[in-house]
Amino acid sequence: MQNDGKVGPGYRTSTELAMHSPLTRLPVILLQVHDKAAQQLKYELQVLFDNADETLFAMADKARSDAEQSLYFEAMRDVRLKRKNIERSFLERLFFAFLKLTQPDTSESALQDPVPTQSAFSLVIVDSERDQAINAMVTQVLARDQLDLCHLTTRLNTLSWVTLNEHTNPLGPAMLCEYFLQAERDQGVDLKVKLIMLQLFEKYLLSQTSRLYADANQLLVATGVLPEISTGIACCSSSKAGHQHESVVAGEDVNQLVGKLFDYISRDRNLAPPLKKLMGQLQEPMLKIAQLDPHFFSSDSHPARSLLNVMADAAVGWDDSVGVRNEPLYREIEQLLKQLARCPCVDTPELLEELLHDFLRFTHAERGLVEQLEHRTRAREQLQARRLRPLEAGLASALDEQDHLGLLLVSQLRIGTWIELQTNPTCRQRCKLIAIMEPEGRHIFVNRSGVKVVEKSRIDLIGQLRSGTISLLDDRPLFDRALASMIGSLGQYSAH
Repeated sequence: MQNDGKVGPGYRTSTELAMHSPLTRLPVILLQVHDKAAQQLKYELQVLFDNADETLFAMADKARSDAEQSLYFEAMRDVRLKRKNIERSFLERLFFAFLKLTQPDTSESALQDPVPTQSAFSLVIVDSERDQAINAMVTQVLARDQLDLCHLTTRLNTLSWVTLNEHTNPLGPAMLCEYFLQAERDQGVDLKVKLIMLQLFEKYLLSQTSRLYADANQLLVATGVLPEISTGIACCSSSKAGHQHESVVAGEDVNQLVGKLFDYISRDRNLAPPLKKLMGQLQEPMLKIAQLDPHFFSSDSHPARSLLNVMADAAVGWDDSVGVRNEPLYREIEQLLKQLARCPCVDTPELLEELLHDFLRFTHAERGLVEQLEHRTRAREQLQARRLRPLEAGLASALDEQDHLGLLLVSQLRIGTWIELQTNPTCRQRCKLIAIMEPEGRHIFVNRSGVKVVEKSRIDLIGQLRSGTISLLDDRPLFDRALASMIGSLGQYSAH
C-alpha cells in the first residue's frame, strides 16, 4: 500500500487537505490577504449574531399575531443553534473563493464546493424582494468604496490565474452576500428570517468594507504589489493573470523584459543568495535566446524557461545552514553555465533541450536518494506515532471548535510544502513537510537531504504562520512568478 504521509484515526480528511487535494496552495501574499480579511469578517459575523437575538425579540414584541410572534421566537432559537455553522460555512466559502484564484483551468475547477459564478449568483436569488435587497446593498457598497475595491481588484489580478472584476473579487460585496446567502441556505433558514438577517448583514458587515479594502490594499502595497496605481485605471483594464500574461508583454522591448526578469530573480525571496548569484550569469545567454526566439515569453514549454524553473526548484531547500558551494547541485549548475557560455548558438532548441535533459537526469537521481531518506524518516515517525496513546485525540476537535480559521490556514500545508522558519533574527532555515501524524497533528519537516530537522503541532503552526516566523515558500514556477511581477510593473507604467 502506498504511503501517504498520514497515520492514525481520522486521517482521510487531513490527507485529502494536505496531499491528495487538487487545490493549488495559495501563494504567500494571497494567504496573508485572506487571513487578514477573514479575521475581520469573522469578528463582524459574531457581532451580527450577537445582535440578532435582540432584533428578533423586538420584532416578536411588535408582532401582529400569535403566529407571527411564534415565527420570530422560533427564528431566535433557530439562529442560536445554527450561528456557528453559518459562520463556519461563510468563512469556508471565502477560503474556497481565494483558492479558486490559483486554478489555471477554470473549466475544470478542482474545488469540491465551488463558489458560484456571477451568473449563478443571479440565479440563486429567485425571490424578487431578496433580489432587490441584495442589489441595493451591493450598489451602496460600490458607490462608497468603488475606488478602493477597484485598486484591490487590480492588485489581485497580478496574482490570480483568473481575471477578476468588482463582482467576482472574493472580497467584493456581491461575493460576500453570496457566501452569507449560501451559508444560510445550507442551514435551511426561513426566507423571511433571511431577509431580516440580510439587513443585519448590511448593518454589521457591509458597512465595514471600507476598512476591509483599505487593509487588503495596504498589505499588498507593503509586499510590493503595485505600490502606486493611477486613479484612471479601470478594473476591467487591470493586468490579466496566468496564461494571459504573454499577450501583455508581447509589445515590450525584449532587452527591457529580460532585464526585468533578472531584476525579479535578484529580488525573489524564494531563491537562496548563492542561487541568485549563479542565475545572474544566465542573463546574457537568456537575452540572446529571447532576441532570436519570439516564443521565449509566449511558450510555457520553452526549454530555456523550463531550465530556469527546474534550477530554482532543485535549489529550493538551500538556506543559511547549507554550505552550498560544496554541494553536487551547485557544481552541476556551475557546469551548465559554463556550457552555455562556451556555445555561441544558445538559441538552438536542440542544445537547450539537451542541457535541460542532462540537468533533469541529475536532479532526478539526486531526488531519488533524498526520497529514500525521507521514507526512512517517515517510517520512524510512523512507528513512534503508533506507540503513542490516543490521549491527544481530543485536541484536534477542541482546536477545531476554538480556531476553525486557524485550521483552514494550516490545511494549506500539503505534503511536500516547503517553509522558511526564522530560527533567530539573522538565520532562516528551510524545510519540507513530509508527514502529518494523526490524531495529535504533529507535522514532520526535513531538510533538503531528507533528514528530520523540526516537528510542529497544529497550534504551533497557526501561531507561527500568523506571527510570520514561519512563511510558506511560493511553489509557482519561477518564470510564472517573474511574469506576474513584470506585468504588474508594466501595467503601472502604462497607466502613467
